[in-house]
Order: sequence, then structure tokens, then C-alpha cells
Amino acid sequence: MTARLDEQLGAVRGQFLAMQDHLVAQLRVMGDPGRDSAQVQADVSRLDLQIDEAERAAVQGVLRLLALQSPVARDLRLTVLILQSTPDLERAGDYARHLSRTPGAAGPEGTLVLGDLTLMAATLRAATLPGDAALAAQVRELDARVDARFEAAMTDLIGQPGGPGALAAAAWWRSAERLGDHLKNVAVRLEDLYT
Repeated sequence: MTARLDEQLGAVRGQFLAMQDHLVAQLRVMGDPGRDSAQVQADVSRLDLQIDEAERAAVQGVLRLLALQSPVARDLRLTVLILQSTPDLERAGDYARHLSRTPGAAGPEGTLVLGDLTLMAATLRAATLPGDAALAAQVRELDARVDARFEAAMTDLIGQPGGPGALAAAAWWRSAERLGDHLKNVAVRLEDLYT
């Protein structure tokens, strides 16, 4: 029974990690200055579909594991963490897709935030296995930096005349801030699990 539990938990963990890998890839594609914006948008959308597929597989795997294997202790906590966190990663992928629709809308400061978000996603992935609470804490710190840049950008946008460019920039910033929040949510759960 333990071998079967380990096998099923490994499969679920693999889907959870795949979601994170695809999210990191989305952000890296957007940060590549040599790519055509239409190709970036297509690649980000394709990766978002892969995140959605991995989410479905992870949730089905978790439900099957809970029903058939009855995990306990740390295995149960990891299983619940995955079940709680897959929606956050799925939404983060959606926000990455939103960001890809308006490249450059946030100007040079947006490029810095995109770099922070990419670092957040990669750090979260590194924190997940083998399980590092200190790396998860770094994700929270990076989110605080993204939030501060978001607040400054919104203050600047409020002081400028409106128009389509300002609306696109505001939407871009909101998506970036929300993406960071979803990554932070997962990081907080990881910190709780691994401390």
C-alpha cells in the first residue's frame, strides 16, 4: 500500500511541478526581447493550456489519492497543499496570458516587474522540491517588491491624463500584481508545510 501511495503522490507532485514549470516558461517567453509579440502571445496561450491540463490531472490525482490511499501526516499535508494551490497556479497562468496581450504597456518599469515575477515563479518552483521554507519566504519578499511597484505605477497613472494607453497600463499592472499574489499564496502554504 505504501508503494502505491508513493507512486500516486509522485504523479500528483509531478503535475503540480509541471504547472510551475509551464508558468516559469510563460514568464520567460514574455521577457525575451527578441520575440515577435504575436508569437509571444501564442506561446504564452499554449503554455496556459498546458497549465490547465496539468491542473486537471493534479486535482483528479489528489481526489483519487484521498479516496483510495488515505494519506496521513506529511503526505496528507502535501496532498492538501497541492489541492489548495493548483487554482492559484492556474490563475497565475491566466494572468500571464493577460500580460502577454499588451506587451510594453507598462514601459520600462513593467520589464523590471516581469523580471521579478519570473524570479518569483522560478524561486517558488525551487522551493517546492525538496521543500525549502527559506526559498518560499523569498517569494513573499519578491511579492512585496512587486506590490510596491504596482502602487507606485498606479499613483503615476492616476496623475496622468487618461486614455487607451493608461487603461492598458492599468490593466497590465493589475494582472502583474494579481499574478504575484497567487504565487505568494502558494509560497505561504509551502512555508507552513516545511517549517
